[in-house]
Amino acid sequence: MSPWADVEKGAEELQSDFVFSHKPNPAILAGSVWHPELARKRIREVLEKTQGCIVEIVLKDISTFEYEPQRIWEWSRICSEEAENFAP
Repeated sequence: MSPWADVEKGAEELQSDFVFSHKPNPAILAGSVWHPELARKRIREVLEKTQGCIVEIVLKDISTFEYEPQRIWEWSRICSEEAENFAP
């Protein structure tokens, strides 16, 4: 699902029959200031809307992260933590 897809509608249609492949907007990493709390909020919102689905999160098309690779590592850690909160 693209960053502009209707997550609720996609989750409703896919349920657990297919993998809901969420592709968040990579711009979250490109700003002049990194906002991990906003990244967490966005991931949590998707996971809340996709409960009952098989979900993967794929960050792609990263063009910049403002010379701070730790943003990617922290984003990955945030995803893992949030996914653990929604694990069955």
